[in-house]
Amino acid sequence: MHKLVLSVFVLMLGAGTAIAACPSNPPSSSKVNFHSNDQKVNAQWLQQNLAGKKVHFDGGVEQYHKNGSYIYKSDGGSFKAPAYRFYDNGARCIDYDQPRFDFYVINSGKLVLINSQGGRYEAKKIR
Repeated sequence: MHKLVLSVFVLMLGAGTAIAACPSNPPSSSKVNFHSNDQKVNAQWLQQNLAGKKVHFDGGVEQYHKNGSYIYKSDGGSFKAPAYRFYDNGARCIDYDQPRFDFYVINSGKLVLINSQGGRYEAKKIR
């Protein structure tokens, strides 16, 4: 009986500390800082153009590994996530302990990341 109670407790403890995963449905884009000349991209475009590549921004580089993992490196350190997900509304999720959502658009032929605070960051290079 003690083993059963202990097993149930361990299962409950483990369930309470699980890492949140990127959801199936995209976040709302209703409050995103879109500009009138932004061109939206979809999940297929993001997968074709970013998976397996590094995206260079002023101050940092993010890498979308083909195995589905993600890393962002800057002078502030390295931030790794086991997974990322692209959505058809141009959003992407980084599977940190608390998932992070940002949006991508094309503006004047350049890839732009829009974060949840409304900041806009132009990709300098993708390779």
